[in-house]
Amino acid sequence: MATVFMNDPATGRFALFDEAPGGGAVDNPNSLRNRPLNDPLNWLANIYFHSDFNYLEVAFGPTNVTVNHSAVSVVSPPIGATVQFGWNGGASVDRLLFTHSLGYVPLVMAVLGNNMVWPGMPVQSQGDGGVRFATIYATSTEVRMKEFGTTGPSTLAAASLTYTLLIFANQPSPTGNVLFDFDPVTGIVEMGRRKFKSDRRYLQVVPGGSPFGISYGGRTIDLANGAPRAVRADGTAFDPIPASLGAALSRLGYTGTDWGFIYGSGMNYTGSFTGPGQIQVQAP
Repeated sequence: MATVFMNDPATGRFALFDEAPGGGAVDNPNSLRNRPLNDPLNWLANIYFHSDFNYLEVAFGPTNVTVNHSAVSVVSPPIGATVQFGWNGGASVDRLLFTHSLGYVPLVMAVLGNNMVWPGMPVQSQGDGGVRFATIYATSTEVRMKEFGTTGPSTLAAASLTYTLLIFANQPSPTGNVLFDFDPVTGIVEMGRRKFKSDRRYLQVVPGGSPFGISYGGRTIDLANGAPRAVRADGTAFDPIPASLGAALSRLGYTGTDWGFIYGSGMNYTGSFTGPGQIQVQAP
C-alpha cells in the first residue's frame, strides 16, 4: 500500500497515512483505501500525521519550581502501642506552583529528576517507611500541588525538590478554508484549517529525550500483599513499604519485662509488576 498525503474539503481534515486495504478511487476521500483520513481512531497504526490529533502545543515552560517540603513529625502512639507507620493530619499541604493566563484548565506535565510526576507519586521516601506523595493539578488560572506525607518510626525529613513544569495550550478550533499551505519565505506549514501550524511549540518524541518521560499502554501502580508498587516513566520500580516493615506482637512478661516483639511476615510488595511501556519526550 502507498503512503499518501490527502485532504478532504468536506470535513476539513488533512493527513499523512499508509493506505488501508479495500481499494477504490485514489482521489476519493471516502474510498476504502483512504479510511485513515476520515476514520483515524480505527486506523491509528496507519497514520503518521492527522489534523484531528492534538500534538500538545507548549504554552509555558519548561519552568523549574523549587518546593521546600516541611518535615513530617511521627504520630504519637496511644498508651501501650508502638507506631511503625502512620499518617499525621498536619502533613497535608496544598500549594501554588505557577500562575498561567490561559483562562481554561490546561493539560500539565511535571517531572522530578527524570520522571514524570503522576497523581499520587511518591516524591520522597525513607528506608523506615516514611513517604511523601504529591499530586500536581491545574485550575483555569493556576498549577498547584497537593501533598501528604506518612512516617515510619522516625520523622520524615524536610526536603527541597525542584519540579519542572510544561503547560499545554488547547488545540485551536479550525479557522479559514486552507487545508494545506507552505510559505517558502518563512518556512511555515499550516494544515487542517490552521489546527496545526509548524511555528508552534509542539511536544517532541525523542529517544532519550530530556527530562520528560511518559508511561503508556496501561497502569503504573500495582498492589500485592496489601502494598503498592509504582513504576516510573523511566521504567524503574519504587516500593514505598520496606521489607523490614511487618506486623508484630509485643512479648511483655508478667513482671513487666519487655521481651521485644514477635514479627509476622513483611508488609512489603511481593508481586512482579514491571509497568507499561515508556517513551521519552521533550519540549522544543
